[in-house]
Amino acid sequence: MYQRKTDFIYFDLGNVILSFDHQRGYDQAAEIAGVSPADVRRIMVEEDLQNRYETGLVNSGQFHESFCQQTGGEIDRVTLLESISDMFWAIRPMVPVLTQLKARGFPIGILSNTCEAHWEFVLSQYAVLGAFFRPVILSYEEQSMKPDSKIYDVAIERAGVDPERIFFTDDRPENVEGAIAAGIDATLFTTVPNFVRQLNERGIMLNL
Repeated sequence: MYQRKTDFIYFDLGNVILSFDHQRGYDQAAEIAGVSPADVRRIMVEEDLQNRYETGLVNSGQFHESFCQQTGGEIDRVTLLESISDMFWAIRPMVPVLTQLKARGFPIGILSNTCEAHWEFVLSQYAVLGAFFRPVILSYEEQSMKPDSKIYDVAIERAGVDPERIFFTDDRPENVEGAIAAGIDATLFTTVPNFVRQLNERGIMLNL
């Protein structure tokens, strides 16, 4: 039986609380820009625009300007940001897990690599994210992306407990490894039942 004491839980956002499909965002942005989804993916991934946006190196206005320059069109900013963001849906089995943790007053937070447009969109669709989680540590606000050590240091400070008393789950192995290197108790997220078992091993028993 796992003996570590857990006083705080951080959740990754994508593929832990919400599923997402980048291709859907590429397809939607391509349609409004009059280019191919492959062109959008090249701009976002190969030209590194999405990474710079998620790291806070460009803001929403700069992202919009760069995208328009590279596609050669004039696109409404709000429409563009919504097109790249409307790609999330809830992982339903996580809802009772989060609800029970919140009902017990257990401190929970979000530690996520994301950009301003994605975060604002999911908040508009899932207002509970803003109500349930404190603090929310976002890469674009901290100008640091997992697995960079800086963002874990920020998360530890804002949780207000020793790192070994923080439990963190993420769907990417490199982000879990980064958290462990920072002294956090972290595990790879695979399925909700497996995550519940991991909570049980830390003495956090849920009625599911």
